Amino acid sequence: MKRLRLIKARKSRGWTQAQTADKLGITPSFYGMIEQGARNPRLPLALAMEALFGLPASELFPDLFFGNKPNVTLPSMGHDATDKHADALDATGTE
Repeated sequence: MKRLRLIKARKSRGWTQAQTADKLGITPSFYGMIEQGARNPRLPLALAMEALFGLPASELFPDLFFGNKPNVTLPSMGHDATDKHADALDATGTE
């Protein structure tokens, strides 16, 4: 799955894959594979890409965060569990 937002972010800055790879300290081949979705960046590289493009990793790599469903919202845990925990702390001062 091509990472279209990553490609768009690079192209909007007028950078080639080779220039972008150089800024990140990786090979152009590896960068190209990341754009094509054939390889995934490790966390330090994903964070470097966030900083370079000024976009969150979840936007650059939606497939890593949401599978093929970039508009999925996570279910809430509800307030019952947190409220009971908070009430317990208020009553005893400890967990």
